Amino acid sequence: MEIGSSSSSTKTGWINQVIRHPITISLYYAAAMVVALVYSTVQSDFNSRIFVWSALGVAVLLFSSILVSALFFRIGRKEEFEDRIADMKEFINAQHMGWIVNDKYIRALEVGSSETWVFTRKLHNDLDQAGEIFQAVRSNLNAGLKYVYFVPDVPSSYDVIDRYRKLHSFKSGQVTFYLVPQEYFAFYTEVVIYNANNPERVGIEWLPQSQLNYYIAMDGEHTDELVGIGRMYAAKFPDYGERFSAA
Repeated sequence: MEIGSSSSSTKTGWINQVIRHPITISLYYAAAMVVALVYSTVQSDFNSRIFVWSALGVAVLLFSSILVSALFFRIGRKEEFEDRIADMKEFINAQHMGWIVNDKYIRALEVGSSETWVFTRKLHNDLDQAGEIFQAVRSNLNAGLKYVYFVPDVPSSYDVIDRYRKLHSFKSGQVTFYLVPQEYFAFYTEVVIYNANNPERVGIEWLPQSQLNYYIAMDGEHTDELVGIGRMYAAKFPDYGERFSAA
């Protein structure tokens, strides 16, 4: 309620400022004077040429008034939008929400990761050719870096793997897919571990929401727990790895 009320009052405030601005008022007065002149001319001695030019003058003044009003309103909305962004940044910093990161940060993490583990249901980011992460994956594969994917053992996963193999080029043993039985696969979001076999590993979780372009960075304790889960999957379901390695 407070947010909607604040937005409405802000918009009304800008409209009032535009209406009361000296330039706008001057234009209104000028238009009124021209209209009065036209009316006086028509009453005393009608002259079609004067009437036409006067009408055009009124139209120009009114158009200028509308243009100036729109310009001031647009500038006001832009400043309001920039203020809201600044407020949001201050809120994030004040709440120590540095764990919220975007796809450009993810790409920087991904490039150069010696071994990347991905727990996913659809491999969305690795198959989205227009995305930052897809380009980073392609670059890493071309550089000979390794990827390990843990996906649920369901029919759709076979289609996903087939698409991946068509979009990416890699050598035998470079990419491994573990198909985990559905009852053991406990992931509903996409989780990625960068430099999984390095003590300085980093864990990131992506929320599957089409309008969200941000990810969550995990702390070291939770990242280590996920690595343990991945190792358990690899030990329990080892045959799937070689089955889907590139030929």
